[in-house]
Amino acid sequence: MGAAIPYLKWRNGMTTTTPADSRIGNDLLILKHAEPADFLPAPFRLDMTITIFLEKGRFCFMADMVRHEAVAPCMIVILSGQIFQLVDISDDMDSCTIIMSELFTDGLFQGSGVLGELQKSVITCPVMDLRNNVAVFEAYLNMLESLVSSPFGAYKLEAARHLTLSMFYGYSYSLHHVSTLKGQTRQEKLFFRFEKELRAHYQQEREVAFYASRLCISPQYLSVIVKGQTSKTALAWIENYVVTECKALLLSTDMTVQQIADKLNFPSQSVFGKYFKRITGISPTGFRNRAGRLP
Repeated sequence: MGAAIPYLKWRNGMTTTTPADSRIGNDLLILKHAEPADFLPAPFRLDMTITIFLEKGRFCFMADMVRHEAVAPCMIVILSGQIFQLVDISDDMDSCTIIMSELFTDGLFQGSGVLGELQKSVITCPVMDLRNNVAVFEAYLNMLESLVSSPFGAYKLEAARHLTLSMFYGYSYSLHHVSTLKGQTRQEKLFFRFEKELRAHYQQEREVAFYASRLCISPQYLSVIVKGQTSKTALAWIENYVVTECKALLLSTDMTVQQIADKLNFPSQSVFGKYFKRITGISPTGFRNRAGRLP
């Protein structure tokens, strides 16, 4: 896979514009007031973990093709490796954003046992309501700011990691709850399973029949279920996942169009180009160039 390209508008400038008392090297940065213009409305695969404390306003985004609506006060966590896309921000939005490098978060969420469950719950539920618990996160933020701005540099990064993990253990983990299928109708359960299969296989499989076979139902019945649950066809869901991944690869890596076609299991670059243009109205290269990325 190609090397990551710094893609968010503030990604290039944050290491030079973030004050020294608001950062620990390039591994932990606290941006006190992110502006709406700082976020681009295009899908990117993150190479950092972003935690947003939404103090005012509304923040609508996609994380791994799932739409989420965040209303202040709340905390939003998007992990490194996820596909993030801004949908909409209200004009009165005010937030504090904490950016954590992969070095900082290494071992923070990933792993088995409790760490593995924490990672799953963060991915499933990236928005946490703080209406009754805003003081908890404010206390964490105040402690983190004090630690970051401290003139004593020894073990500062490790201390920040432990503080962050403690916050997630003691507070966020208790709020996160991975949804189960209990109480759902048969149609809801099948749609939930369809989404799970789609997330697992969309990079290789683009046919409705494949997903129907995984659920042991007919393609026609799967289409009826998905249409009834979402007002979109099963094929539209598949195409959305594939094209969003294509856009993320075009904008956040330097992979060639041929390499992307190979990664997503298209028989040729030509077939991939026609597929992308049919759905988006523009060629992969045109999309990349329009966004001002590498040719």
